Amino acid sequence: METLKFIFSRSNILFALSLLIGFFFPQAASISVLLILPALMLIMTITPLKIPRGFFRRPKKLIVWAIYGNLMSYLLLGNIIIFTGVFFLREEAFLLGMVLIAAMPPAVNMLSLSKTLRGDSTNSIAGFAGAYLGALVIAPLLGLVFFRYSQMDYWLVLMIFLALVALPLALSRLAVENDWDKITEPYEGWIIDCCFFIVFYTIAAKCRPLLFDWSYDMTLIIILAAAIVFGLPFAINKTGRIFNRGKNKITPMLLLGTLKNHGLAGGIAVVVFPAEIAFAALVFALMSFIFANIVLYMKARKSSA
Repeated sequence: METLKFIFSRSNILFALSLLIGFFFPQAASISVLLILPALMLIMTITPLKIPRGFFRRPKKLIVWAIYGNLMSYLLLGNIIIFTGVFFLREEAFLLGMVLIAAMPPAVNMLSLSKTLRGDSTNSIAGFAGAYLGALVIAPLLGLVFFRYSQMDYWLVLMIFLALVALPLALSRLAVENDWDKITEPYEGWIIDCCFFIVFYTIAAKCRPLLFDWSYDMTLIIILAAAIVFGLPFAINKTGRIFNRGKNKITPMLLLGTLKNHGLAGGIAVVVFPAEIAFAALVFALMSFIFANIVLYMKARKSSA
């Protein structure tokens, strides 16, 4: 019974439905694409509300894990995504899709996953927040290197990215400091899940035509995404144990070095770019969804044993 309850959770059902409906009934994408940026802004504003008031008032205790957040999310995961894309992919659009993922901060469900897996909460939040602040510098630089000389509108992407990261971070801090977060707290789960439904429905609908024009690069992206999403956690976990890190310390590093904000990458892609650039975000999102559910399922089985 507990297994069925876990599998058929609201977030799982809505994510699966968003992909299925997007592929089989894509007609509403012309409307949902207009809602995708507001949906992403809501997600990006509500998620940092989990960071408690006054958390950043002692920066000396947070700086180490803020650096770890950037090292794991960009130096490790981001570089692996870019280098595998450069080495294996032939079509520019698919490569730029990989670069867009690499430029994104960690996944918004990283904090809730870390809490469920009993990761150190202070380290998780510090790493998460540090990576988001780092994204304000790293993402524009990556875009400048890879997008500036393509036919894409780099400056439009930059403005959208800053509006979806910097502005929500500021609004979330304002809400927490004034206790406005209490208003949305009972409904946060529903709001985020429904917003993700809009985002991934749109991405799936926009990528649907690619399924009928399958290419070698698309197969490679699936293989690369699976290898990265399932291989890196194993390597990070083994490395952490070699250096005698406790499980509560390894968990935040593992999540920071595994999960990117694929919804943000795909949302930006479908608004500004051709569908080919959004395809990588869709594939990585699906692999990360499977990975997160396997990890949570294993933990649930272990706890009930």
